[in-house]
Amino acid sequence: MNVFALARGIGVTDLLHGQAGTVGVALFALLTQLGDVWFLFVLGGGLYVAGSAVPRLAVDRRQGLFVFALVVTYVTLVSTLKPLFGLPRPPGASEAPAVGWLPPILTAVFENITTASSSGFPSGHALGTTMVWGGVALVLDGVRERVRFGLAGVVVAVVATSRLVLGVHYLVDVIAGVGLGLVILGACYWLADGGTDPGRVLGVAVAVGVVALFVDGSAISGAAAGAAFGSWLVWRRVADIVPIRATSRGDVVAGVAVLAVVGTLAGVLYVLAPSAPVAFAGGAVVGGSAVGAPLAGTRLA
Repeated sequence: MNVFALARGIGVTDLLHGQAGTVGVALFALLTQLGDVWFLFVLGGGLYVAGSAVPRLAVDRRQGLFVFALVVTYVTLVSTLKPLFGLPRPPGASEAPAVGWLPPILTAVFENITTASSSGFPSGHALGTTMVWGGVALVLDGVRERVRFGLAGVVVAVVATSRLVLGVHYLVDVIAGVGLGLVILGACYWLADGGTDPGRVLGVAVAVGVVALFVDGSAISGAAAGAAFGSWLVWRRVADIVPIRATSRGDVVAGVAVLAVVGTLAGVLYVLAPSAPVAFAGGAVVGGSAVGAPLAGTRLA
């Protein structure tokens, strides 16, 4: 394992990070958000709640939930794999570059999005971006195949590169993340019968979440496992009554509002980092409420 840890440092990260400069780091810090958990949550949840309201997308809510289930599965996978391998990040990954022109109120945000402190293998951003953006490309039947897969490929490449420019991953980490993401995406798409049976993917997320609790047992793992369990449990209860497509604009607006509240709760959990049992309960509320958002939106509307 120590030999592999040393072999990951083949010079690419040092080259890109060293040549980027402060402006380059700031730019790629913004681009890396395309693969951050919060953005993938918004992407998957928004496609689930409101995708069918956009004629061009032609995504029903089962397909949208398939993408959201990929987000949940990705989070549980990262919570399992990173502590399981326990490989370090590049030196200086937890140190943000000094930026004198940033106002003080943004300094903390800049430090948060340009640094990382957990284990480094595989790259969670590369893994999640590949799974979720790849899932989006698979279900967007209303968009030309070349356009949707081309867009997904570009986003994956940009996010993977951003992790190297920021100096928080080795090249091996992002390659492993992309490769593993492709394999898992293909398996989930097959298991979900072409994205039409998302409950199966949520079941996979629950199983991986249980493993994460045993491997790690931290607040992050607890929240991830809880989100998987809550999502799976609620979907079992509402699968037959959630409208397959949005029925009105008010339906979508109310559903998105519910999703926004759920996302805020997830942010609070992240900031507070409670004990694993409390994080599990909070994650279950977040996951279950997100899956129930379209039904809640319909009733509120």
